[in-house]
Amino acid sequence: MDPRTRLGLVVAVGLLAVLLDRPASLVVLCALSSAPLLLLPIGWTWRRRAVLAAVAVVWSTVLSQGLFYTDLPRIPLLHLGPVVIYREGVVHGLVQSLRLVSVTFAGVALAVSTPPDRLFAALLRLHVPYGLAFLAVTALRFVPVVGQELLVVRRARAHRGRPSWARPPWDWLRLEIALLRPVVARAVRRARSLAEALDSRGFDPTAPRAVRRPLHLAAWEPALLVGVYGVVLAVGAAQGLYWLYVGEVVYLPELRDLYGAVRVWL
Repeated sequence: MDPRTRLGLVVAVGLLAVLLDRPASLVVLCALSSAPLLLLPIGWTWRRRAVLAAVAVVWSTVLSQGLFYTDLPRIPLLHLGPVVIYREGVVHGLVQSLRLVSVTFAGVALAVSTPPDRLFAALLRLHVPYGLAFLAVTALRFVPVVGQELLVVRRARAHRGRPSWARPPWDWLRLEIALLRPVVARAVRRARSLAEALDSRGFDPTAPRAVRRPLHLAAWEPALLVGVYGVVLAVGAAQGLYWLYVGEVVYLPELRDLYGAVRVWL
């Protein structure tokens, strides 16, 4: 698949994540956006980590919003002594977390499946300024390196003492922050070395350049993008009509079924 098509699909996922506002539709979007990542040959260990990270994001967001939801109306869903978890907060947290997980899965799948040079060529063909495209691809190129360094630091720390989870919560949080220091220091040192290398070689982002391997769209890719963005436009139009109805601006009796479908599913 052409990297421009992949970028278009990621943008479509982001637009749908903003437009959709119901857990049922966002679960479908999350499943669709996570399927490419889970089907990539990345190994079961990384698949398990991706799923566990998504579950952790959803669980923490749902719990925090359920506990601290302040808008009205709110209906108690669960009582744990003096602690109350509200149903509206749980729904709100589920919506926000599914949006985040959907876009994250789509972006990670794009980064893992697309070589940096192909992604760079796609950004240039989409008329993104050369300097901005170079910065984006360079930052993306070092994401796996930073992730590997973080794993090395955590593995080294695990061989030096008791597990992090065996500590009190505040000590565990302090330890997690401390583990980021060597990773950040290496990242800053790497960025300085890259900047010095570019400067010493006379890097000029405005100089004309030729792409070694031009990009070519397959015959079916424009049709795929047209279909996907047709769905995005349809969802956006339905949401717009529903918002006009809720705001008592425009009401069309023949669209009652559409209003009901948007309220329940979208």
